[in-house]
Amino acid sequence: MTWGAGAEGGEGGSRPRGLAAWRGRLANRLALGIHSKTVAIGLRRDLGLPREPPPARIPVSLRPWAEADLSTLFPEDGGAASGAARADTLWRLGAVARGILRSHCFVLVDGRSGLPCHVQWLTEPGYGDAIRRAGALPVLAADEGLIENAYTPESHRGLGLMAVAMDLIAGRAAAMGMRYLLVYIDADNPASLTGAERAGLVPWSRRTSRQWGFGLVRRVGFARLAGTGAAGRGKDEPQ
Repeated sequence: MTWGAGAEGGEGGSRPRGLAAWRGRLANRLALGIHSKTVAIGLRRDLGLPREPPPARIPVSLRPWAEADLSTLFPEDGGAASGAARADTLWRLGAVARGILRSHCFVLVDGRSGLPCHVQWLTEPGYGDAIRRAGALPVLAADEGLIENAYTPESHRGLGLMAVAMDLIAGRAAAMGMRYLLVYIDADNPASLTGAERAGLVPWSRRTSRQWGFGLVRRVGFARLAGTGAAGRGKDEPQ
């Protein structure tokens, strides 16, 4: 799923974390296999239109990422999904620190415990071609923002936190001058698609990604859904 940091990354570029991120990305490459195809639905929200916020099932608040969140959200023994999300987070923190990615990491905090319970990234326009190809990302207009890489630990799943976080981040995006908020979600993930729609995003486009040779060659195409504009075309992109 693409989600998809005003990241106070701290030690994001340190050697142990850099090694962990590298291992995670290598594992992701190998998992791609010789050839694969994925389809994601792009959803969009017009931030200029009023919208009732989705109800929260537990008391939560939104704040920027903090260094201590890493071990709480992604414990070392949290399983494969947690490990992949941890590796991606470390890579993103490092990319933000190096200035190659303009992205802001936000966490929801459980008001009952004071601990983080969900994470999402808000990415601004301006990332380079390497980032765009690696993430199968669209070219964002100046007034667009992209939600990426939402993750909820198992302890807080089923509470509708993704929709609540998206809605709260929409407010941050509007305050930054953005007019539209985008997200790409795998077509075979109905729960997340429903969550995005609860946050006011509506289906807008379709992204088809194909890769060969463990991601060494990729083809990504974006097509607007019926009634939303012209179709986009992809191209072969060596990685």
